[in-house]
Amino acid sequence: MPSEHSEEDVRTSFKIGSLILATSLFAACSPETASMSAQQPIVQPTPPTYSRVAEQKAGWITEDGGNSQLDFNPQVDILFVTDNSDSMKTAQANLVRNMDKFSDGIVRNKMIDYHIGVVSTWDSSERFITTKKDQYGIGELRFIKDGKNQSFNKRFVTRTEKDLMASTLDIGVAPFAEGGPENEEFFSPLLAALDKSGNGQVNDGFFRPDAQLVVIFLTDADDGSASITPDEVDRRLLDFKGGRKDKYSVYGVLVNAKDSDQYKDYGLRILPKYHSECFDMKKKTPVRITNKSEPGCQTGFGPTRLEQLIASANRSADLTNDDQIKNKYIMSIISRNFGTDLANIGADIKVRTMAKEIFLTRGVPVVENGVIQLRVRYGTPEELAAGKGQIIPQGKGGWLYNPDQNSVRLSGDVNYQYKDGARFAVDLKAAILN
Repeated sequence: MPSEHSEEDVRTSFKIGSLILATSLFAACSPETASMSAQQPIVQPTPPTYSRVAEQKAGWITEDGGNSQLDFNPQVDILFVTDNSDSMKTAQANLVRNMDKFSDGIVRNKMIDYHIGVVSTWDSSERFITTKKDQYGIGELRFIKDGKNQSFNKRFVTRTEKDLMASTLDIGVAPFAEGGPENEEFFSPLLAALDKSGNGQVNDGFFRPDAQLVVIFLTDADDGSASITPDEVDRRLLDFKGGRKDKYSVYGVLVNAKDSDQYKDYGLRILPKYHSECFDMKKKTPVRITNKSEPGCQTGFGPTRLEQLIASANRSADLTNDDQIKNKYIMSIISRNFGTDLANIGADIKVRTMAKEIFLTRGVPVVENGVIQLRVRYGTPEELAAGKGQIIPQGKGGWLYNPDQNSVRLSGDVNYQYKDGARFAVDLKAAILN
């Protein structure tokens, strides 16, 4: 029986079905319609919000209240470490004769609170310890005394005893035959003086935490302290002053290697007993030779260890060359200009003592048109509170700003109009928040 549908009809039906299926698949892969989008909305992220930064403005503020660093009470503790061997008679007399020149700038300055004391050289030999005549132990400050050698129950000079300064520093000499030192030590009595400064000890009250510490060696010899190096002494001084390199300095009134042997202690003279390297010791009578490995045999010997300490102690960012340091901090003990040179040391000590640094705590000063907006005033609390007082100039002989520390450094040679109880106020225009 013939089929109801022809082959042509079957093919036509197949094509129509395929077309419907393709259309359905295309619709399934096409983008969402408007109705579909409305049913599944896309959630947009909410932008973050921040609090508004306050506008910065510059305003003048003053560092002047309740801050002890603005007080001005310059202090200096000056310790002489003096050679009292027999060869020092002339040098000590020179010191006493010129003491007024040394102390003039310090004593006449009403602002400086000074302590001045003296310890003598030491000799660790058994001979010295058992035969020395004086009562003083190593590093002990000598009692102050008057011109008649009358001692008082106090171990250092202050403004109250300024008339006893020269006589106190005139400690006299101790000949070797009478128990005087032979191998002069300076480092050991200096360190002992620091060690004996505690509560109730013999040097109690002399050294003060905030004072400038000045050490002055007076000798025609070199240091003979066993097992103490110059660097060790420098480290001890640094520790003693709380790690503040700017709070201590070391000076020397010394001989020079090139000076004639007649001016030197025996230990620095070219003699077989002290410098056998300069002699042919195989001879019955030692004969001096040219020892090229030891320059001192030709040029003479000097206080090398003391010089090393002075160079190390006074080295700073502004002064790094050892020769320049020694030229500044050492004067000749046989100088024809002894008084003038001693006065220069006194003047330098005054400048170091009067220098001051004030750290700013309330802001960083702004710069306008190339000019730092900062002012330093000096006066009584009443004057400063009223916005008055002596205006300290910026620059040499005044103040400089140190941006690394945010501090004001006052030079030691400011010409202050001294007033009792005066202090500082620092005005600055700083960036502050509303």
